[in-house]
Amino acid sequence: MKKIFFTLYILVSAMVLAQRPNPAPAQKNPIAITNATIHTATGTVLNNASIVFENGKITQINGSIPSNAEVINAQNKHVYPGFILVNNTLGLVEISATNATVDYREANDISPEVRSLISFNTDSHVIPVIRSNGVLLTQPVLKHGTLSCTSSIMQLDAWNWEDAVVATDNVLHLSWPEIFRIDDEKRNKEFQTRRTEKIKELTSLFQRAQQYDKQQVKDYKLNAIKPVFENRKLFVEVAGANETLEVIAWANKLNLKNVVLIGESNLVGVLDDIKKSNFPLIIKRVHSLPVNSSDSPRLPYEFAKLVQDKGILYGLDYSGDMEYQNSRNLPFLAGTTVAYGVEKEKALQSITINLAKMLGIDKNYGTLEVGKSATLFISEGDALDQLTNNVTEAFIEGRKINLDNQQKELYKTYQEKYRLNQ
Repeated sequence: MKKIFFTLYILVSAMVLAQRPNPAPAQKNPIAITNATIHTATGTVLNNASIVFENGKITQINGSIPSNAEVINAQNKHVYPGFILVNNTLGLVEISATNATVDYREANDISPEVRSLISFNTDSHVIPVIRSNGVLLTQPVLKHGTLSCTSSIMQLDAWNWEDAVVATDNVLHLSWPEIFRIDDEKRNKEFQTRRTEKIKELTSLFQRAQQYDKQQVKDYKLNAIKPVFENRKLFVEVAGANETLEVIAWANKLNLKNVVLIGESNLVGVLDDIKKSNFPLIIKRVHSLPVNSSDSPRLPYEFAKLVQDKGILYGLDYSGDMEYQNSRNLPFLAGTTVAYGVEKEKALQSITINLAKMLGIDKNYGTLEVGKSATLFISEGDALDQLTNNVTEAFIEGRKINLDNQQKELYKTYQEKYRLNQ
């Protein structure tokens, strides 16, 4: 019986430890953060400044403090807009080795009608860890197939996906067929034939979608594609420079204007073409080795500065191996670009307002301005520096969220254990 009770005790303790913090209640009174260094993400930094928000919206910056406001003295602290995580599987997978918790794969190669928001798990134990570094908005994306899904933008403190969504079904995701070259000539021809057929299939699908009339016939795939010819964004992931040139030509042929490219530092040779296309670029894998062995090992770190110097609107993502667990490090990617030439406030924009513009949510998110959402956080240090960033308070739509998470609980537990053993 002792063994049974001990086992039950361990299980219950583990369940209690693993509880996700409850979502915060709606904001009741005005909140004023005073004496802070405010990084607005507009390019302006306000020193010894104040910011007031009420009913989830920023109402004043450096104005008078309402008499009924809750005042937070942020002396020697920094205030930032919430960081935005794009092109990521956060919320779609809990344990990658357990298939029952993996929702970022679909059986079909062409599935634009699949809506990622429905699978978004607001109860994920990974989410509280991610937001403890200031990441407060995310874009859950399926990572399988050529035309994988339609994604939405979610905030990271909600009871369910309906409460979490801030922009519904606003981006369609396309992974452009990669060019393969191997020594076997016969297989090369086979790969090329299949690739050519896939591009023809995509072209036909988009052309049909452009003419699609849902009043006459119901086709879920065409219905999901058609809005990219109006206001829905099309995010296109490209493997290299040649694929990028193909996408630009393909988009021009179809008169697609809402294209956002996603690629790595091996696009350095076609930056002029990207600039000419006027397509924004999301840079993948800043912390990585170069794709081409002949490139400088510093190229992935320097690439953001090269893109910025071309005048291309760009942002950063945290895609790649173990992306959903490690995406808490998103701000430190921006910090790396600072070390390689990007101005600090420009780097901040690469994970805030620039991404908000690409997602079409910049009217409410991405900067600290009067009238915008009070989705922001306070850090004791530089939020782009992993040595000094320490988020002490965070707010989503003005609601003060609980920053506890499983990793912090484990830290406290073992800190207490070893303190008692001293």
